[in-house]
Amino acid sequence: MLVSWNLVIAAGVMIAVLGLGFLYVVQSTALRDLTAQTSQAQRALDRELEINRILQSQIEEAFSWERVSRIARNQLGMVEPSLVTYLSVPAGNGVEQENRDDAE
Repeated sequence: MLVSWNLVIAAGVMIAVLGLGFLYVVQSTALRDLTAQTSQAQRALDRELEINRILQSQIEEAFSWERVSRIARNQLGMVEPSLVTYLSVPAGNGVEQENRDDAE
């Protein structure tokens, strides 16, 4: 009977070792798959960040003062303002009186 207990213990240890080995292989495979997925996600993120950078620079270019000014001149026919001279109106010219008459 002593030999059979040793066989049972040896078989139990062997099953435990095989089970742990199988578990190690399964976990290693899962870890490798997750690492590959992480790398793929990182590459996709890098591509999206590059697209965002390009779009941001296009937005900045589209709304730059130089571009808006060029479109205003070339497509809309606008011109740069020239020097504007403001004239002061003397107080006794009747403008104030007309405004008062309108207000009453």
